[in-house]
Amino acid sequence: MKENIFQFNEDENNPLTTIRTILLFGNNVSTYKFALCSALMKHSPKNELKFSDLRDDFILDLYNHYSNCTEQWTGGSNSITRAFDEYKTEGDWDKLISVAEKNIYNNVFDAFHNVGSSTIKKEFQLFEHDKKGKRLLLTDNLNALLDNPEIKKQISAENFSRWRIVEEAWKNKLSPNLLEYIDGDFYSISKFDRVNLRSAINVLLPYQKGKCFYCNKKVNPNATKEEHDFPDVDHFLPFSFLNKFDIRPLKANGIWNLVVACKDCNRGENGKFDKPPSKLYFNKLLKRNILFTEEHRHSLKNSILISMSANNSIEVTRKMNELISIFGNIEPWEPKK
Repeated sequence: MKENIFQFNEDENNPLTTIRTILLFGNNVSTYKFALCSALMKHSPKNELKFSDLRDDFILDLYNHYSNCTEQWTGGSNSITRAFDEYKTEGDWDKLISVAEKNIYNNVFDAFHNVGSSTIKKEFQLFEHDKKGKRLLLTDNLNALLDNPEIKKQISAENFSRWRIVEEAWKNKLSPNLLEYIDGDFYSISKFDRVNLRSAINVLLPYQKGKCFYCNKKVNPNATKEEHDFPDVDHFLPFSFLNKFDIRPLKANGIWNLVVACKDCNRGENGKFDKPPSKLYFNKLLKRNILFTEEHRHSLKNSILISMSANNSIEVTRKMNELISIFGNIEPWEPKK
């Protein structure tokens, strides 16, 4: 596992960080990982899950997402895609199951914990794969997640948002399509259309481990605007500053410049408003943006590079440091403690 991904997972030793690490940095070859996460979140704590317990939810999610994005199977037609195509016209669920069961369990369980060219450490893993018994042995880590309805709901929302982003990258043949933040949501700007990618909160919040970027207060994606833990999407550097200093070709709405902030930090009495944050937060944003470049073949990696006119993490670092030098003489903002 790459060092910065390793640190992301282990800085906070808890199961929620582990599942977020898997969803953010796992190897996305096809949609299996997301379908398995979705199926797991439909269960309550227990010692084991047989393959048959997961099968129907798992295969149905695979089918639905294949129908939305056939491009994910980059190797072309295979037995599963042909079975999906036949099911679409014939509606024979039993036939689909008989084909899928011969193929889907080959790698999906063993590969689930693969992250950043390595594997999540055993003490953090969510299950053990008992091939002979055709079952998953659930660890305390996974059961802790399954025992909390609110956490399950949040994981499911984040999983779905990540899934859509990866699918948009596949649809564009992994081309450097760009995510922009418009009217409360991310959109994928491609040659042909603009596709809503669900809540920007659920895309960004996993990188912040569910907390305000500035004060580290836990925020709640399901809160109403009146509640204290309501999350805002904040432009780290305000439009006014980017326009004043004519910083080109950086895009203010690009994902490099967006974080999730609590209501108090973003627009409260002592909020940042049009002030640039201090160097401490510049460095935190740089670390987050470098994490984007570690992702496995999807739009966030492409978006961070294009929105900063960079080719790699080294150039991202250089451009962020240039920004720090530009704003270094302006009185910075920090949250009240």
